[in-house]
Amino acid sequence: MNVYLHPVCAVVAWLAFGYKLSALRKSPRDYALIALCGALMCSALSFTVSHPYVWGYVDRLFGFPNSAALVSMVCVVLVLTNQQIVLTFWAHPPERAWRRARPRVLAAALVLAALITLFAMTAPSEPRPKDFSLYYAGHPLYAVYLLIYLVFYTIGEIETARLSQRYAKVSHRLWLRRGLRLTAVGAWTTLGFSLIRITDVILSPYAVDLRPLEPVAWVCGDVGALLTHVGWTLPGWGPTLNAPRRWLRAWRQYRRLRPLWNVLHELAPMIELTAPANGFWSRFRPSTLEFKLYRQVIEIRDGQLALRSYTDPEAVRTATELGRRAGLTGKELQAIEEAAQLASMVRSRERNVPPSAHPAPRTVTGPQGADLTDEIDWLVKVAETMNSPYVAAGVEGSTTHDTDIALGGRACARCKTPCSH
Repeated sequence: MNVYLHPVCAVVAWLAFGYKLSALRKSPRDYALIALCGALMCSALSFTVSHPYVWGYVDRLFGFPNSAALVSMVCVVLVLTNQQIVLTFWAHPPERAWRRARPRVLAAALVLAALITLFAMTAPSEPRPKDFSLYYAGHPLYAVYLLIYLVFYTIGEIETARLSQRYAKVSHRLWLRRGLRLTAVGAWTTLGFSLIRITDVILSPYAVDLRPLEPVAWVCGDVGALLTHVGWTLPGWGPTLNAPRRWLRAWRQYRRLRPLWNVLHELAPMIELTAPANGFWSRFRPSTLEFKLYRQVIEIRDGQLALRSYTDPEAVRTATELGRRAGLTGKELQAIEEAAQLASMVRSRERNVPPSAHPAPRTVTGPQGADLTDEIDWLVKVAETMNSPYVAAGVEGSTTHDTDIALGGRACARCKTPCSH
């Protein structure tokens, strides 16, 4: 089974290591990132040297049989230690994290010393790249060696799963939470490997053959490792999975705001900001379209400020009152008010109604405390509300009145008398 699964795990681990290594170059003093790179590198080495085709080369390199087994287990001990260091530095300030990490590093050093000593005393001379642990499980010294390794392995995976689940609950970053939960699932899955191995060591004196469970052990170990590799790197590349949805959302909002921008830009061309130079492919990035959308919102707000003296307060009051009579409240009524303000200023400016005819009103800016994302959603709502019959009725009701003012006070349709105010 390891002939097929180990290459997949090795490739994924090396890719994950390379991905995080590029991030480490930008933050060389990030201790959590250093530990994570160390964990991924050791995991990649462990799977690489455990492959039967690589096993013999490692033996020749170190000069004694089955040295690949020792190298692989040493790497796994380092993986488990580094994983816990990563979680410790993510959850605590550096000074406190160092204090919490030292006992784990000391425990790993003691385990490594014991493993190397017992392996040298066992001196396994028969190369067994495919079933090393099962073949030597009956050897007394190797049984002790394997038990020490498996106990550390089990405790390390339980601790990794426990800490990942705990920190996932308090993390405010969506993809970090998902990555930690996936890491926890992978760590729990690998316990199937250690459980079968511990059972094999305990039952080996009784001549119990657990070879039929060997594929299950490798599947648990390798699949669990794959899940942890994905989980550790998911916070970095996970957000890119939202790119198509982000692009589509930004494109829809941009298109819905475009008619309003066109009208304001025609009446106040100075609102248009200088566009940055973009390459051909950059226009397809979500960030590029989002930047254009943010600019569009800012320019619309600038146009609203530039033309606010053209607002017809009577049209705004009429539209708001019609909405209130129709049962609109809260944000729905506020959207009617702002849409009427925009529609009336555009109508007044297009008809050249003097700005002095209306006192400059307050500028409606939507719900208080909104961030830029909420501001975009609000402005899209206002732009769509400008087609409301209440807004049309409010603006249309003031049209004749505004025209008469511009012409010098002739009788208007609403007042029925010569209007001079």
